[in-house]
Amino acid sequence: MMDVKLSQFLVDVTRGPLKSEFQAEEALVIQRAALPQSIRAALLSHDIGALWRAGAHPMALLYYSRLIGCPMDRYYACIGEANSGNPL
Repeated sequence: MMDVKLSQFLVDVTRGPLKSEFQAEEALVIQRAALPQSIRAALLSHDIGALWRAGAHPMALLYYSRLIGCPMDRYYACIGEANSGNPL
């Protein structure tokens, strides 16, 4: 199930009003986000698989992964690992 708050945060930092601030102070923006601590920890550690399992929208997560410099092959590997044993 998609997590709307997480997905909106990802859009805000990649394409929206938090983009410049996120690029300047990533950790501060994440810590101020109105998201559960587990999600903020996944964002801070760039854990694409955890964000996927938390319900991030696929396109929002893809844009976020590009922003943090995650190569496409690693992005897809993280999604695959996150889906292991958990069919959609």
